[in-house]
Amino acid sequence: MVNNDILFDTIDNGIVILDENLNIVAWNYWLEVRTHNKENDMIGQNICETFSYINEKKLKRKIKAVLVTKSPSYYNVDPHQYFIQIPTNSIVEKIFKYMQQDVTIVPYDLEKKQVCLYIYDKTSLCKTNFKLEKLNEQLIDLSNKDPMTQAYNRRYFGEVSKKMLSLSIRNKQNLSLVILDIDKFKDINDTYGHSIGDDVIIMLSNTLEQSIRQSDISARFGGEEFVILFNDSDKDDTYRLADDIRKKIENLTVVSQNENIQFTVSIGVAQFDEQRDKKGIEETIKRADEALYYAKEHGRNQVIKSD
Repeated sequence: MVNNDILFDTIDNGIVILDENLNIVAWNYWLEVRTHNKENDMIGQNICETFSYINEKKLKRKIKAVLVTKSPSYYNVDPHQYFIQIPTNSIVEKIFKYMQQDVTIVPYDLEKKQVCLYIYDKTSLCKTNFKLEKLNEQLIDLSNKDPMTQAYNRRYFGEVSKKMLSLSIRNKQNLSLVILDIDKFKDINDTYGHSIGDDVIIMLSNTLEQSIRQSDISARFGGEEFVILFNDSDKDDTYRLADDIRKKIENLTVVSQNENIQFTVSIGVAQFDEQRDKKGIEETIKRADEALYYAKEHGRNQVIKSD
């Protein structure tokens, strides 16, 4: 029995009193309701034997420090985010399976070497923080990605390409890029409508994303034009990768009113050259764009390397 029983059993957080050997001296009503363990059954039990997931060494160390310093101490419950496993309402609470908790240990009876653990329910706060993190991720995606294709946009590509260029120079690695453009895209829009044109662009974007490595980046530059930056890849290797992509694209099919629509792309390839591209990756893009224009003017559905 503890002092101030009314407060002990009506306060809106868990209270458990332990001795230095981790034996339970008191267990309040808040914990009884949430754990379905009655105080009479819990008193005298070793808390780490009852709840085997509690870190015994850590808890003993914390309790000893509180008894020696005679000062409260915060008990960090990471990575589990709970001290005592209390299921949340699975119907209402879908983010966390168990109540998220904060725990503070304070001196209770120094002569008997007892401490009091206050267990606070912070699930609502964690839920709010989780949702805010997701919203922030969505906002970042909105600013970095093209809304129709979910490909990275030109602005984000500009930021990432500068970092990739800096790393490639530092590591003395090659950095190459391709610019590609859908052939006769206006004819697709005029013949089948803009909705089908959008489907073609989305299919192209998805194909590019599936065709590159995690160390590479693809982005929609605008309209039907895309760019890919290949890390640690010279012009010849990039040419082969680009031609594989070109072949894959010419075998794609978009269905419109039972009609199979196929399309092709023209591609320009350029490798960053520190001597030629004094203004950075923008100069490399310009040379790749010139190669793309040449591919368009000389038959389309081909890959052309810049000089």
